[in-house]
Amino acid sequence: MLEKIKKDIFFVSRLFVVLYLSLFLLISYEKIDYIPALILGVYFLNNIYIYFFSRPRFLKILSIIFDITLIPLFVFFSESFLTLYVFTILISLYAWRKVSIAFLLVITSGILAFYYLYTTPLILTANLLLFLGVFFNSYNFEYATVIGKERRRILKLKKDYHMLLKGFSNFEREKRMFGNLKKIFKLLRESKDPEDYLNRVKEEFNVKKIRVIPVNKTDNEITTNYEEGTLIVNVKLDKGYAQVIFELDYTFRLKDEILITTLIESAKLLSVMVEGFEEKQEGKQALVVG
Repeated sequence: MLEKIKKDIFFVSRLFVVLYLSLFLLISYEKIDYIPALILGVYFLNNIYIYFFSRPRFLKILSIIFDITLIPLFVFFSESFLTLYVFTILISLYAWRKVSIAFLLVITSGILAFYYLYTTPLILTANLLLFLGVFFNSYNFEYATVIGKERRRILKLKKDYHMLLKGFSNFEREKRMFGNLKKIFKLLRESKDPEDYLNRVKEEFNVKKIRVIPVNKTDNEITTNYEEGTLIVNVKLDKGYAQVIFELDYTFRLKDEILITTLIESAKLLSVMVEGFEEKQEGKQALVVG
């Protein structure tokens, strides 16, 4: 609710800036070229877009940058000191929320006032006092202190919440991983032979096909092929090595770290049931489930 109120206040204040400068353009249209009008148009459209259509944080930062760049540029190109007084709106707007921005606007308005009024020291001094007076009058020390404390407290709560959420996410991940490992050991205990075990793994974790083939020792223990949607796990047996190939229905499932870890562990447990491969006349045999 407070964030919505703050957003409305900033929008309305910037709308007053646009209205003031627009009226100035209307009154002095014969003396002003297209550059100030273009600057004001960009400033206005940017604020409309941010308020009604988008809420990214970087756009909020961009709106502040426009306040401290486009408005001074408008004042400079307008070639009229009367446009200086638009800074009173922005200084008052930022003084209660962003003191550094408000003070920067005071400095900017002072520089532009010197640019226009350096030949009349008394009028220049009066304008400088006006901008400083608006700044100090708008700044509420007690309010700023309370807001600062509340802001720090809220930021701390957000940080603690994210840490708690991260911890809970890790807990859920570990819980799922532990549950999958429990399922694997249960399947291993209830299976009659390697083929039965792999068939149960296939059904439990929705694997399209599982192949086991004998291989020589390889360097890569685990290989993923995203084009074919396969996970290849090399397993050391008592007599030789085996390559377990899991074919998944969808390639994106290879991004599931918990599933992949589970399948890797299920492949490694195959060594409990398989000692090695027998040599036959037609060569070593491959086991295919699926």
